Amino acid sequence: MNILLSRILTYLNGTLFHDYNYKICTFIIFHYLEMEDMSEEEFLEKGCFKKEELYAFIALLGFNQYEEFKETLTNHHQTRLNQIRVRMLGVDSRDLIENMDKDCSDDEMEKTISDICDKLYHAKRIVVFGALYPISIAIELQTDMITFGKPFIQYHSYDPIVMDEKDVAIVISATGRYLEGFKKSKEDVHIEKAQQILITQNKKYIRTETTDNCKVIYVPGKFDSINFNYQIMTICDLIRLHYFQQYYL
Repeated sequence: MNILLSRILTYLNGTLFHDYNYKICTFIIFHYLEMEDMSEEEFLEKGCFKKEELYAFIALLGFNQYEEFKETLTNHHQTRLNQIRVRMLGVDSRDLIENMDKDCSDDEMEKTISDICDKLYHAKRIVVFGALYPISIAIELQTDMITFGKPFIQYHSYDPIVMDEKDVAIVISATGRYLEGFKKSKEDVHIEKAQQILITQNKKYIRTETTDNCKVIYVPGKFDSINFNYQIMTICDLIRLHYFQQYYL
């Protein structure tokens, strides 16, 4: 089922314009669990939007009235929660860990995933960084985390954000060079202040980047994008499964 949140994320993740549609999408993501009880007047006041902007946005999604839009969003939220429960109850994350390609023990990987989930649980905002296709693989993780009430966005250079210690930055880069380059070219974002998670095939970053606020998941490989993409998917599935079982049951 193509839930309304998925359609909103399609626009939010893919647009090239920092316009009112983008800002409305972002507002919904950051107030997702509040939307059920948020009136049209409160939405406009909190988001500093004009009524015509809101109605132009919901019209793009096939709605004529705000209440109809809100009701569908709320119903689809419950639908997604039910989907998550059905898919993840009875699934053992240790089976996924045992079968994944890794350069550490099963216990070490389970501890790493648990630590990452702890960072996500305490985050005020989650931002994923990287090239378009690798970060697109994280869409199911993004959808589930928003469903659990955690704002989760992809980084866009046209959206001026400043990160702090309450943010989590997920960086997906086979070579790992993205994180180094980003710190140099986008100093104003202050990604170094955020809790960082680096998923990479470059083993050197275990030594150079691993700190108290940076978890590095090294997955073996020779910068093979196809293999790396499957590894990203497994890691994202592990995180959302472990998060659900650790914090939502």
